[in-house]
Amino acid sequence: MPSFRSTIARALKRPPHVVASGIWNRLTRVRREGRQRSRDLSVASYLRDGAPQSLACLARVPSAASLAPHAETLFSLARQAIAHEFDLLGSGPAVVRHGMRCRGLGQHRFPPGAEVHAAGDGAWLEPIVNPPNLAESRRIWSLVDQGYAPIDWHIDFKSGFRWPVRTWYRDVPVYANPRGADIKLPWELARCQHLPRLALAYSIARESNAQTAKSFAREFRNQVLDFVSANPPRYGVNWACTMEVAIRAANWVIAHDFFRASGAAFDPEFEALIARSIREHGLHIATNLEWSDGLRGNHYLADICGLLFVAAHLPPDESTDAWLALALQELLREVQYQFNPEGSNVEASTSYHRLSGEMTVYCVALALGLPKERLAGLQRLRRSRFPERVVLDGPPAISESGELDLPEGLCERIARIAEFTRDLTLPNGAIAQFGDNDSGRFFKLPGTFRRFDVRKARDRYSVPDLSGLVADYLDEDVLDHRHFVAAANALLGRDDLGRFAAGREIDTEIIGLLSGGRRLPAAKPNAAPTGAGLQDDFERMRERIRGLPEKRRQRYEFTDRGRGLQDRLSTVVYPAFGLYIVRSERLYLAIRCGRLHPRGAGAHAHNDQLAIELWIDGQPFVTDPGTWVYTPLPDERNRYRSAGAHFAPRIAGREPSRLDEALFVMRDSAHARCVYFGRNGFAGEHVGFGAPVLRAITLEADRVIVEDGSLGEPLVRLEATPRLPVSNKYGCQLA
Repeated sequence: MPSFRSTIARALKRPPHVVASGIWNRLTRVRREGRQRSRDLSVASYLRDGAPQSLACLARVPSAASLAPHAETLFSLARQAIAHEFDLLGSGPAVVRHGMRCRGLGQHRFPPGAEVHAAGDGAWLEPIVNPPNLAESRRIWSLVDQGYAPIDWHIDFKSGFRWPVRTWYRDVPVYANPRGADIKLPWELARCQHLPRLALAYSIARESNAQTAKSFAREFRNQVLDFVSANPPRYGVNWACTMEVAIRAANWVIAHDFFRASGAAFDPEFEALIARSIREHGLHIATNLEWSDGLRGNHYLADICGLLFVAAHLPPDESTDAWLALALQELLREVQYQFNPEGSNVEASTSYHRLSGEMTVYCVALALGLPKERLAGLQRLRRSRFPERVVLDGPPAISESGELDLPEGLCERIARIAEFTRDLTLPNGAIAQFGDNDSGRFFKLPGTFRRFDVRKARDRYSVPDLSGLVADYLDEDVLDHRHFVAAANALLGRDDLGRFAAGREIDTEIIGLLSGGRRLPAAKPNAAPTGAGLQDDFERMRERIRGLPEKRRQRYEFTDRGRGLQDRLSTVVYPAFGLYIVRSERLYLAIRCGRLHPRGAGAHAHNDQLAIELWIDGQPFVTDPGTWVYTPLPDERNRYRSAGAHFAPRIAGREPSRLDEALFVMRDSAHARCVYFGRNGFAGEHVGFGAPVLRAITLEADRVIVEDGSLGEPLVRLEATPRLPVSNKYGCQLA
């Protein structure tokens, strides 16, 4: 969150009419929210029941043959969902319930809250839900099966801190929480990304074990009712961020699709209630869009994508048609805005690239598969305004055949997005981490899992108490992004991407079912550059470094047995992201050198300019340590995004870009630039420390040589700096 000082500084750089417009819109929002708060304090925030509605079923379930290889994993995940046992963001396996005793985050451990005895009349909700919503909340709870134990949707089940349900959503502190309390934990749980997996498990079980299948369907029904009863609209932590509302809505409707397409039948009361709640989600998204005229990233894209899934599944009317048209319009614009023409994401994070790429691919597939009659119904729409200066220009363009008319170049952009992920992938199948990694996903479908070894849990999760952990547990590999390439390839149909993502064809099939089998037109071949600068530039950089005094230069050599590091060597450049990649049969080298964000301060960038990721013969020599955590431990947040966390030239006690403005603000004061990149190596520099620092990397047949120089203060010897524990996903540290 930007500081007051940085907000004022940014305002002073803008034209007066832009500042005035921003102030006016801020005042308009405050008045609108004030009226809404007054209503919500006096009357129920649930929508009043009108004529019963039901959700459309737009996605079909994958074939039995596609699901079969994932059956064991999906059944294990389904059993954990029924037990309300979740492993999210480094929590370790935890049964999430009211009154639970949490393991803690380091030394931070909050006392357990009150246990609840959830009788069928819903009396347990009285001290939790605000009075105007209590009657409806209790009515909804009365629909839950007897014996079902409610989930505590409002707890950080690592530290044990709990957010009150009675707080109006705009008053929930998103950043100003006690040390150790992580708001991402309740948010991640409330995304309900386990429910589509539960539905896929139902599809497998319905033929062989009807009773088990029935239990999966009942659990889906009960969890939705549980959430709706304990989270009245616009109250509590799970309505505080529009992105979270949007991702939850999308996961509910696609899980509902999978259940219905597999033959599950739910009672009319539940169907009406989930449809009403999805409408409440859509209304909330449409009136709380996270739009900005400057820096705009994955939050707004998630808002649009969630709104698209909501509107597409609700019956057509004046509101849902406008939501659908707006979502289609903004989706196509944001793909161009948030992804560089080369395919990389603007947020300087390889993990957020996957998150935004997933949202793009799933929503383009949904848009392609929209019924023609629904698209035809949008043609009557006219220009209209939404909050936050978001404007619907009119109806979407449709072709003569009645299908959505997609803009020229969309296929090329999606192809480049998938190729960026392919080129990032290390010899072990994981991606190289540059920038933040919060393990964020849009949908979590079968995924890539390993068996969890409880004996290693202390190193992995850094928790003080491991009692109760089961020995046989699934651990998701969030750095394996090949499933995303498989999903994107459903829209592209390319043999090379299909071979790269082999074994993950179920993601391809799901996208194909969502799009109704439609694909994008063939993309033009990738014309990404393979080099930069001249050989003479490279030689001059090395000479400059070698001519510096001893204290202002450093040299590192990385070698392994044998020769041939340059055999079948290829290079690729992503200059807009600032990533330079070398591959050969024995070598993988990636160098970070570029801007933090094309439009201002980066929220998810690190001080990693001139840092490298190096693998030889499939073994890591230099790796990025990842992210660890965000707001619960601010000092750790800054430690992992500091220059000291990366294998980059640095000066003691200095940072190339300031870390003290805010936890999600980093200004590009380094101005890194590549001088040379090619088969012989890399040369680059930045001015983040004032005087330039230089790096030259030489590729030889049997070694990689890194030479650093400083034209100002002496350089730190990198081996002398303790390495941070690697965080392979948010909230986890490896030994």
